[in-house]
Amino acid sequence: MNKKYEIKIPTSMYFQVIISILNTCLLLFVLRIDDFLSIFLLVILLLGNTIQVVMLLKRILRNNNELEITENKIKINHIEVPIQKIEKIIIQGYFVQSIGIKLYRRKLVSMNLHFRFKNDEEMNVEELGQWASANRIKVTSGKIYRWI
Repeated sequence: MNKKYEIKIPTSMYFQVIISILNTCLLLFVLRIDDFLSIFLLVILLLGNTIQVVMLLKRILRNNNELEITENKIKINHIEVPIQKIEKIIIQGYFVQSIGIKLYRRKLVSMNLHFRFKNDEEMNVEELGQWASANRIKVTSGKIYRWI
């Protein structure tokens, strides 16, 4: 089996960018700059939010959104993941389904391994499930916990 799919990023990433930008704006209005500690805290918080927004925007604006499934690996945007490293595939949502690939020895799903199908979501999720069951990979439904 060698099949290619078009994918897109989950909607949650758009919300995360918007909330991070709003959070940065609120920090600027709420924090008073009275002493060195306040300035230091403000700089750290703004730097953290800026890094988060840049990483998410980089992922959103990336043009190569392609998933390729072969017999012994999954390739997502030029990142190859062999089936031996995949612990389980998590499907989140019912009407709008988001897929996360959790690797062994990882507590969170990588941002690059979290996606949605662009076209024919139900059929593509079903084909992914059939591929996973053929390779003895557990498919669960639930919440996808990811880092940035």
